[in-house]
This record gives sequence, C-alpha cells and structure tokens, in this order.
Amino acid sequence: MAVLATAFVVGAVVRSGGPMAASVLLLLAGSLIVAALARSWVRARRQPALRLVARADGSLWLHAAGQAPSRTTIGVGTRTIGPSVFLDLRVESSPTGERLRTWLTPLDVPSSAIRRLSVALPHCGRATGS
Repeated sequence: MAVLATAFVVGAVVRSGGPMAASVLLLLAGSLIVAALARSWVRARRQPALRLVARADGSLWLHAAGQAPSRTTIGVGTRTIGPSVFLDLRVESSPTGERLRTWLTPLDVPSSAIRRLSVALPHCGRATGS
C-alpha cells in the first residue's frame, strides 16, 4: 500500500504541473517509508515463534523456542476487537519490564484460537472488548 500511495501522490503532483523537485522529494520520502516497513517486516519474521499458554489457575505463560517459559500479565491495552485480539502483555521475568504488543487477526492465526483467547483473557485479567 505504501508503494501504491507513493506512486499515486507523485503521479498527482506530476499531473498537476508541480515542480519536479517536489516529485523527487515525495518519491524519496515514499521510498524511505517502504524501506522502513520492509526492514521491520524482515526483522519480525526472524524472531522465534511464541506460544501463549493459559493454565488452569488463570496464569499466562509465554513459551519461546529455546527459552524457559516466562510468566506474563495482561496489560491495560489488551482488547478483543471484532474478530481479532490485540495483546498487550508484560513479561514478568524480564528485569526491564519488557512488553509484548501484537495484533492477532484471522489471517495470522485460526479463528478458533482467537475465540479461545477472547474467552480465556477475561478470566486472566483486565481484557476488555471494543
């Protein structure tokens, strides 16, 4: 979308008779945005897969490949939004109070997993719906 938006804005400036310098600057700005998005996507793909497990006692544990499970607590930003879930989790084993924020949609995980989360999260803490 960023590539299409850049092409559209540059094309609109060229069609309206705007200065060529403005077109070049817009093209450069759009290219930088696309590069930043691509870098972020590549970095996110390299991270190990995470699995969130809700135990019978109501605690949440975060499992990462090659690491010991970490107890997590639900942050105030956790929400169920329509058919998706936004997770705002605080990893308790991290000395810096590391937060994990991610948005899970039916394109990322099966809808059944999102339904399970939307049922389990309110029992574990402060999850709300929007």
